[in-house]
Amino acid sequence: MGHPRLLEIDMHRRSFLAGLGVLPVLPAAAALKGELNIGIYPGTAKAGIYGGDFHAYASPFAQALGAALGLKPRLSLFRSIRSVQRSMEKGRVDLYFIPPTVAVTALDHDYSPIARVRDQAEGVLIRRRAKPVEAVALPEKGSWLDLMARYTLRQNKIEAVKTYNFKDPADVILALQREYAQAGSLRSKLADELTKKGEFEAWHPLPTTPDFTLVASNRLEVAERDKLAAAAVALAPEAVQSLQKTINSKVTGFVVAKQADYGTIRQALGEAGD
Repeated sequence: MGHPRLLEIDMHRRSFLAGLGVLPVLPAAAALKGELNIGIYPGTAKAGIYGGDFHAYASPFAQALGAALGLKPRLSLFRSIRSVQRSMEKGRVDLYFIPPTVAVTALDHDYSPIARVRDQAEGVLIRRRAKPVEAVALPEKGSWLDLMARYTLRQNKIEAVKTYNFKDPADVILALQREYAQAGSLRSKLADELTKKGEFEAWHPLPTTPDFTLVASNRLEVAERDKLAAAAVALAPEAVQSLQKTINSKVTGFVVAKQADYGTIRQALGEAGD
């Protein structure tokens, strides 16, 4: 045993250093203090979901993730990309379930992708037939449809057009119908519905990429992140169907995610322009 006085000094030193935040990081379970904070941004078309419905539909998903670490889940609903980004800067949320463009941004805020929905993100730029394109209607700034459309325009050297951002895809369709814009960026299903009516046609397909993604704070140990990924992949069908009611994109199940999956989106972030 050490000298009592030396032990006392060492205890005071550790207490002081802990106050400065320079002691080794505690294991995640201890740091989380019994709770797993989960933030979900459901996408532009679902951002106005009633809070009570959101918590009811997303609860089975959250419960499965919490159970993987023996922690009580605590759900938070985010209603815009900007609010998610501000939250990430503070680093207080342990897990986010978010659109892929936001997931790539999360990599710069000490988060890692651990699971993603099985279905890929697909979209297309459509345009009004027999009309020159002077303006393009896009959804929320920073959304997948916004980013990949601007990237596609740049890749096809279509730069002499104006771009306008609207609240959600419904507003994009309205802008097209009222001829405020001659082209717009939409998910494939909505685009197909419009082009079948004959006034519009497919213009340029958007790159196919991963879709909604579960990212975890790097404060969690690798083994714990692996458990959370496994819990998402093993999610019961009824829990997946319930979660789908809160999410703008198609959700039929999960697969494990890797950073390499997001290369196209990261490239688009660097090249799409403002």
